[in-house]
Amino acid sequence: MKSTRWILVALVVALCLAVVPLALAHPGAAKGKVKFEAVGRVSAVDGAAMTLTVKVKAGTKTIKTLRGSDVPMIVALTAKVSVAIAHKWVHGAKLADVAVDARVKVRGTIDRSAPANPVFTVTDVRAWQPAAVPAPTR
Repeated sequence: MKSTRWILVALVVALCLAVVPLALAHPGAAKGKVKFEAVGRVSAVDGAAMTLTVKVKAGTKTIKTLRGSDVPMIVALTAKVSVAIAHKWVHGAKLADVAVDARVKVRGTIDRSAPANPVFTVTDVRAWQPAAVPAPTR
């Protein structure tokens, strides 16, 4: 009877040890993609190629090691782009309307299927530009 109880306890402990790492994993980590948010300044923008380079100032822990560096990002075709000029928001703006040196907050996913070369895909861009920049056209 006592040996059956110890076997049951051992099985419960083994099951807990197997389930806990899965519960602590990032959502989407099994697919190789992890969500991220970053804030910083735009160092380069290419509206035709749908790319954005951001000098990362802060963000989520998934990009902690990239703070202070320029990170190239691909902007999804379905990305929401919003631009604020002189405290007035323009929603539905184009990526080409985002000026270099604008403050920016980006959200998206990181594809780390190739760990040496992660791919950042942006799904939401919010840019704050100085008043001297002309207003974007819709």
